Amino acid sequence: MTAHLATTYRRIDHRDHTAFLTTATVAGVSSVLATGNVVLAPRAVGVCRSDLREISGIRFGRRDFGHEIIGSILDCTPALANLRGRTVVFDPHPKLAHRTSGFAELVELTGDSNQLRAALVPVPAGLPDRVAVFAEPLACAVHCATRLHTATADLALSPETTIAVFGAGMAGTLISTVLTATGHRSVLLNPSSPRIEFLRSRRAMPSGVLDSHQHCPPFQRIVVATAAATPQVLATCLDMLADDGLLLIFAGTRPGDRLDTIDIDRLRRTEDLHELSRSSGRYHLAGSHGATRADFHTALKLLQQAPDAGWSPSLCVERLTTQVLGLDAAADYLTANAARGGLGKTIVQIRPPIPPES
Repeated sequence: MTAHLATTYRRIDHRDHTAFLTTATVAGVSSVLATGNVVLAPRAVGVCRSDLREISGIRFGRRDFGHEIIGSILDCTPALANLRGRTVVFDPHPKLAHRTSGFAELVELTGDSNQLRAALVPVPAGLPDRVAVFAEPLACAVHCATRLHTATADLALSPETTIAVFGAGMAGTLISTVLTATGHRSVLLNPSSPRIEFLRSRRAMPSGVLDSHQHCPPFQRIVVATAAATPQVLATCLDMLADDGLLLIFAGTRPGDRLDTIDIDRLRRTEDLHELSRSSGRYHLAGSHGATRADFHTALKLLQQAPDAGWSPSLCVERLTTQVLGLDAAADYLTANAARGGLGKTIVQIRPPIPPES
């Protein structure tokens, strides 16, 4: 281990529905960093709804507590020496042998060099931390939009029709952000009004995206982006879907979730495409899950877009940020909000941001 790398650090872990701040020791302390390890120093970490679900014990699939990370690589295996000192965002989708909590002064990553390289995405110079920290959720939104366009082409649907995004939380807002930034018309809908009013008050989205009166059902394409794909949510979306239309499920699912005979959890995770026939009509169901390296690169490019008519993806994510907490306050916040979530994005700042290059 290099001399400048501390051997102990603070991090937030969780147990029994409670997040807590603790002190940890870097594993394998020696004169040389062990092969297959990376030590990442986060500067900022976004709080994701999946982090809160992990604390509550209701998340299914991956465990990646504190994954929306932007930080610097302090040390690494020799095979990744060219990344040492680089600012990166973390991609939680490549499978690693082990990693520690992202809400921490240091994050320890273990895996083979290919896995580690895949999980670390360099950030373009000049992109502020408060913007780049959105790269992971925006990459998932990019992936969803790409899946939507692929299914649209596969089904020979019109790519010009307005896309309804049902669910105005962080995921739905970022999906609409990607669609808007890439020239596609969308309208953001929500089962209740507070989230739409929040977005309107923060000027997070162009007004047309939030004006449901301009776009009325039936919709040929709907993206379900609520926290959970509940039977009520799916029924509401199907009621708004045109005959032979496409329902893309991005919303959270869990093993055993079904819509009629279709296993929608499997459909979402495998990104499959199925036909659903009912007395009300014929529909198509598709799934979207995760993100690829290419999605991260696209997300970072979108975050560099210049504003147009007072809006851009970077302005959107800045306006979505509602509070910035230090590590000391974050554990109590995570515990208190685990069961209910909240409006906007909370960012945990670990270290002062690096000023963008002029």
